Amino acid sequence: MSQKKNEIDCTVHKSLKKDETYIFIPESSSLADLPVELMSILGKTEEIMRLVLTPDKKMARGKANEIIKSINKQGFHLQMPVKPHLNKNPLPTFNERFLDKDL
Repeated sequence: MSQKKNEIDCTVHKSLKKDETYIFIPESSSLADLPVELMSILGKTEEIMRLVLTPDKKMARGKANEIIKSINKQGFHLQMPVKPHLNKNPLPTFNERFLDKDL
């Protein structure tokens, strides 16, 4: 079966050093092809799956078409954890703590 131009046979590896950090690379590539700096950040990795990425593929996190663009541009896609708590004030002020109270 011939592969379409906007499809990529891909291997996904997870970092054993960084939680929720994954690297997507084309199956025709290897981790040895990645920049040394990136590999030092990822540390040891474990292959977790192989898949065919298509623009309309449902992903747990991120959009398949953006992952495909990233792989086509730089040879890999790095998926890191979303940390929404960093955008929130971890120590609410006195007023914020009592806004929902009927005092």
